[in-house]
Amino acid sequence: MVLVASFPQVSARRRSPFAIVPIYWHLLSLDAPTVAVLWAWSFTQAAQVRASASAVAVLGIGTWLIYIADRLLDVRPGATRENLRERHFFHARHRRALLIGASAASVPLLWLITQMPADARREDTFLFTLALLYFVAVHVPPLAHIRFPREIAVGLLFACACAVPAWSESPIAHAPLLALTPLFAALCWLNCVAIHAWEGPEKPTFRISGMALSIAAASLAVMFLARLRNPGELRIATASLASALLLFALDRDRGRALWRATPDDSLSTLALRILADAALLTPLLLLIPWRF
Repeated sequence: MVLVASFPQVSARRRSPFAIVPIYWHLLSLDAPTVAVLWAWSFTQAAQVRASASAVAVLGIGTWLIYIADRLLDVRPGATRENLRERHFFHARHRRALLIGASAASVPLLWLITQMPADARREDTFLFTLALLYFVAVHVPPLAHIRFPREIAVGLLFACACAVPAWSESPIAHAPLLALTPLFAALCWLNCVAIHAWEGPEKPTFRISGMALSIAAASLAVMFLARLRNPGELRIATASLASALLLFALDRDRGRALWRATPDDSLSTLALRILADAALLTPLLLLIPWRF
């Protein structure tokens, strides 16, 4: 109890009702599963296959449980508090409720795993094993001090997990996913790198902006090639381009505010963190009936 009480509360400033929904979308760790399910669905559209609903549900629930576990481990007794943010403080204060919710979600998850296609289950098992190895490398004290490219590992694992529901349905899905999955992995990697940089005190460099423009250029190349093959690929590449440009705009906005030394006029760290994940919701554009 003393440990939990030592964590500060989420800022008590008066917030508009419109801000409450995205704030709790982030604090409850619902942002990552939302992004995962949305991109998994978009991959099925690009590959022109119908994914198993159980496989997509396993992805969403499993992603939520992994993020809950990761944040609870970050605030366990004895863990360093150097890089903790409001999402970690929230999990520390509501540990019991989140554990109850995670336990309840595990019941339908186990049933859904038995219902999903065998190929998807096999591939998810492989990725889950890699995720467990990542957890050990990050949270076990003797290994936690070893430096390795964590953002790259997270980006690859997350993107591959999102591709599994479409990939496992049919070999015809493999060709478009071979181009789109690395593109999305690069976006996830950029998302992680940008969040780490924005939550730190350092002055901005052109590293984040440069990486965002590089991914945007790669998206344009995939768009050009996809236009010759598959309209679904074209739309996903367009969503990737939009996400890269949104992350570029967020980084430039933060950069201008820091160089002017006017933090009161800049987006808060919490807002930047929420918008960084919201920038990956661009596949929602696929719901709009538009054509090139």
